Amino acid sequence: MKLSFKNLWSLFILVSILFSCSGNPGSNKPKPEVSRQEVEHFLDSISRSMVPDKREHVLEIEYIRSGDTLGFTVTTDSAGLTETLQKILKDRFKNVSVRFHLLPENSWVNKVGVIRVSVANLRTLPEHSAELASQMLMGMPVKILEKRNGFFRIRTTEGYLGWTDSAALTVMDSSQFSRWLKRPKIIVEETCVSAIRDTLPDSPQVSDMVFNDVAVLLSYGDYFYHIELPDGRRAYIPVEKAGLLNEWNHINEFMFEMKDLTSFAVDMFTGIPYLWGGTSAKGFDCSGFTKNIYQYFGYLLPRDASQQYKIGKKISTDDEKLENVLPGDLLFFGQKHKTKPPKVTHVALYLGNGRIVHATGEVKVESLWRNDSLYNEQRSKSLLGARRIVGYYHRKIIPYYTVQAMKIYFGESR
Repeated sequence: MKLSFKNLWSLFILVSILFSCSGNPGSNKPKPEVSRQEVEHFLDSISRSMVPDKREHVLEIEYIRSGDTLGFTVTTDSAGLTETLQKILKDRFKNVSVRFHLLPENSWVNKVGVIRVSVANLRTLPEHSAELASQMLMGMPVKILEKRNGFFRIRTTEGYLGWTDSAALTVMDSSQFSRWLKRPKIIVEETCVSAIRDTLPDSPQVSDMVFNDVAVLLSYGDYFYHIELPDGRRAYIPVEKAGLLNEWNHINEFMFEMKDLTSFAVDMFTGIPYLWGGTSAKGFDCSGFTKNIYQYFGYLLPRDASQQYKIGKKISTDDEKLENVLPGDLLFFGQKHKTKPPKVTHVALYLGNGRIVHATGEVKVESLWRNDSLYNEQRSKSLLGARRIVGYYHRKIIPYYTVQAMKIYFGESR
């Protein structure tokens, strides 16, 4: 993350206000002792000002008091913040020591994690009991930032941060990852399929696989793909359950139509249960559902509804019949405010004629039109707006499975 002038200016205004009760921090006047509550309030204010969205960047400030000295440990993924933070902390407090923990840690700079299980959970903290924030699918590469308590802190392909069990990843160095990228691959096109040990009847399962999982292709015949999972396990899946990744990309690039997307969303996923944090065919939350649909058609959408609301082309929803909204557009719902931006809490895929398909309880079709038997009054009243993705949003999923990913993962400095 590069700190913008606007963010720096806002930060210095905030710091000035916080300092107002204790005099000019640059003067020679002795700085008064501060209470634990004052320190924590100050650190929280700094953190929220510099990194307002913790889903995208890391800034964690911890401290201990030893005698009259405050020792700060700052964990961040932006080296550009260090000088500013050190000055702010030393100006505000007396007898200060500051230690920076920069991410990614040196041991992970040239390493990549590739998801090795069908669905990997991404949590808010490095523990199994922590909130489920998102999920990742087999074959997706992720950046490793650090390892703690048997969990990796990672950044996903769409830039989302969280913690995943280290057992969910295969760790590759740059040369291993480069070779992995160049190998042909398949993508799963069914909600769930068993990858089996051989092609004999009643063959035991090696792994389950779900919609949008990716694995290396070793060979194929009339009935089965012979595949290799990211951790080296080998298995077979029926050819009708998956497609060749290069053909999948070609079809999406040149033959994609919105009617395919909307009918696919309804036919494939109706009835799949709602799961907070779910982004796989085992369970969806609202944005996990729209993200998965668009991913299959080649687009890498942001993770959450509030983030998806910021992309694509804004489409008017002022008229009751939604005449400007086309099938395949995303519709957003939530709370309107007079003096600040709306609070987005839900997203759905528009089907046309007032109907939507979305994950709420389970994936289902409902309507925003009163005379429809599927009418949902609460959704109709909370409609905030629409966004058009196709033609107006160009972040694609395919680079993460090709040699272009080398630039994505190794072409960026800390």
